[in-house]
Amino acid sequence: MKVCLALHDFSVVNNRLELLLKLKNIYPNFKVSLFTVPFDEIQDWGHSLVREDFLKEIKKHLDWMQIIPHGLLHNGSEMRNCTYEKCREILHLGENIFKRDGLPYEKGFCAPHWKWNSEVVRALDDEGWWGAVDRDKEMPCTRRFYKYNFLLNEPFYNSELPLLKLHGHIYGTKNDLGRCFDSLMRFHLSTEWVFATECLEEK
Repeated sequence: MKVCLALHDFSVVNNRLELLLKLKNIYPNFKVSLFTVPFDEIQDWGHSLVREDFLKEIKKHLDWMQIIPHGLLHNGSEMRNCTYEKCREILHLGENIFKRDGLPYEKGFCAPHWKWNSEVVRALDDEGWWGAVDRDKEMPCTRRFYKYNFLLNEPFYNSELPLLKLHGHIYGTKNDLGRCFDSLMRFHLSTEWVFATECLEEK
């Protein structure tokens, strides 16, 4: 069995590193795909030194962490009515932030709250990016896409599918990493973990 764990709302500061490191210590082959909000400075995170310390720690683990853009500010409306030109601007702004931080990223994209439109999809396709889509929503889809097959709070551990694509959040939802941690402990130690980019589909 292969397992892809894709978590939303990761950022340099909102990271739950302590839980991710626990999983890495338990599963030697652990990998995780992190849909990452590039711009988190506007939040009340305290002194910038805190962010820099987290950034240094994250960089130590990039061999098993995959960074994928998740909006720019994670504002619920930022992609819903976005124009083609504005989407391209958002992609490039996000790229610049990741480059400034020295974080390698994948050219994939998930809109905050799954809210985007056909103009966003067209911009992603033209830029050569893939998109993540919700299993349970009717939404426009990029040529290449990632679609999960289980939520973290569902009994995915009973499935006999050869590939589990698990969707959850870093914090604050019913399918967040902390609330569903025990379910992730049900896998065999030799489980093959894969990145989201290894599970892409094409229209």
